[in-house]
Amino acid sequence: MTMQIQQIRTQIPLDDRARGGIAAILDVVLPGTEKLPSGRSVGAHLELLDRTLDADPRLQPVVREAGELAAASDTCTFDDVRQWAGEDLERLVFALNAAYYMSSEVRSALGYPGQGRRPIALATPDEVCSDDLIAPVLARGAIYVPTPE
Repeated sequence: MTMQIQQIRTQIPLDDRARGGIAAILDVVLPGTEKLPSGRSVGAHLELLDRTLDADPRLQPVVREAGELAAASDTCTFDDVRQWAGEDLERLVFALNAAYYMSSEVRSALGYPGQGRRPIALATPDEVCSDDLIAPVLARGAIYVPTPE
């Protein structure tokens, strides 16, 4: 398995110039807020982006191309990013968001504890069942196949 991952990584390296362009795009797409760090500050253009591209190598061409175009440009606005990515804008933003939300800093700022064992016995009644949770099932109505006699 490690050999396969290594083979994929050698196919999708991003050079420093493209990474610099991606960092500029991150400044536009994920600039940060009072509570959340910026995409650049958490390194969403570095190893986290590599992990994203390892998970879905099909995202690599649009990320690379947008990064290279951003690096060659004097400006980087959302309109520029939209033009550079074209039809692939959603895929580009998805890749950058995926890298961003893998950051432990971002998850911590959101209060997301991560995956872990949480026995149902510790759940609150609202977590076990709520009107919102069962509403689609009730709206759908009964569905079953009668058993033969």
